[in-house]
Amino acid sequence: WQYHISRLTRDEVTALKDQLDDLELQTVALGAYPLLHLEGAEAEEEEADLDQLVDYAEILGATTFKIFPGRLASADTDKASWQRSTDRLRNLAARLAQSGMDLTLETHGNTLCDTQESTQRLLADLGTVPNLGLCFQPYTDQGTEETLALFAALGPAIRHIHLQNRSRAENACTLLAEGDWYDCTRLLQHAKASGFDGLLSLEFTAGLFPSAGAIFDPQTVIDNAVEDSNFVLQTWNA
Repeated sequence: WQYHISRLTRDEVTALKDQLDDLELQTVALGAYPLLHLEGAEAEEEEADLDQLVDYAEILGATTFKIFPGRLASADTDKASWQRSTDRLRNLAARLAQSGMDLTLETHGNTLCDTQESTQRLLADLGTVPNLGLCFQPYTDQGTEETLALFAALGPAIRHIHLQNRSRAENACTLLAEGDWYDCTRLLQHAKASGFDGLLSLEFTAGLFPSAGAIFDPQTVIDNAVEDSNFVLQTWNA
């Protein structure tokens, strides 16, 4: 995520890359949350922040730069702000292409990809950008059938999948196999059957956000992430 490294200096990011190399770990993707519709001095400041993040992604050797496609709901976007946003997305994709990175746009509320229709409109407007695709995440009000239908509709553009699940009753993160937001097994099976060969990212897992009064336990979260990772691999390779 952007906020894990945006407060670091360039030297600190370089040192982080050295540490990752020593541990034989790779930074696959970096996530950012830009405001794309701004004008004037605010836009210049936002672009400078985004440019720094691209520089950091290059240092870390990331292959995918995942973003919220703006932080303005598609329904609130007028013609001028839509045009500014698409122009900036083209420019960002071109910059990333110079370093061999893909740009993926996350399907998420309050962005230009907050409905199937707005996502398809954006993809149509950016259709000539070769290194651009989607980071697929079900919308929070969707169940399994809606999730699979959305994946089928957007499938050719999907290069990255966010995996998480939750308990609807408690609105709390769970293990992938235990949540009832959607059936993660079916999503993985559907993705594989469709020919998807992009990134599978474990975004959240159980214990990451402890309930009020509970103590955050990093080892529990790591153990849960390993369990989720094993679940994904076993499901994908079945």
